[in-house]
Amino acid sequence: MVEEIIKRKRETIEKLKERRSIKEAILESKKTGKRAVIAEIKRKGLKEGEEGTGIGIEIEATEAAEKMEKGGACAISVLTDRAFSGSLEDLKNVKLAIDLPVLRKDFIFDDFQVYESYVYGANALLLIARFLSVKKLRELAKKASSLGMEALIEIDSESKEKILNQDVLGIASLIGINNRDLNTFEVNLATFEAIAPEIKAELPGDSLLIAMSGIDGKEDATRMFEAGADALLVGTSIMNAEDVKEKVRDLVNI
Repeated sequence: MVEEIIKRKRETIEKLKERRSIKEAILESKKTGKRAVIAEIKRKGLKEGEEGTGIGIEIEATEAAEKMEKGGACAISVLTDRAFSGSLEDLKNVKLAIDLPVLRKDFIFDDFQVYESYVYGANALLLIARFLSVKKLRELAKKASSLGMEALIEIDSESKEKILNQDVLGIASLIGINNRDLNTFEVNLATFEAIAPEIKAELPGDSLLIAMSGIDGKEDATRMFEAGADALLVGTSIMNAEDVKEKVRDLVNI
């Protein structure tokens, strides 16, 4: 009995410790001729009343992740803040259930959260440039890297100049452009189209650009890739889909 418990514990710990790379997963998708899609487990949005319908709000995190993996997602993003009806347990359970890289999406601002992300199995974490000083961005990205995690730095119209002027792009190989205005919560795909050329011109050669928010279907996906995206991060439209696996498959297949 005790031996079985110890064996199970060891297996759980080893799986949580597994280092998986979102960057490599994106590049692998490109090699196989598929669109790189990071599918997001998101039960609820910050905007009042923005919730998934049907399968979106009811599905367990692990079940959603498994469907996303079967649909061809290259990685899974998990919202862990309770404002989105998420939790760190969701992150842990998803990591244990699938073989894809897992991103922790939350408001990260302290070293403790970086360690916390590692303990719960994250392979990468989101750093939102709008809410962090350049010094803190560097510190958190460096701390994540020291633990074998990647950092995805999210920028928007408001934080773009800070990022470009202070040469932040080189501290992480994953850069995301959010199409959602965090002041109004409005989504506009033109945001990525406007910012991407400037960012792309300054990106180190091995860095990748990710379009985030507002991608509904194949037409939106094509638009983002034509504007310079290397990958998409898609949450609401996948979680709201009647068939999560087929929705992911539709976005992934060119």
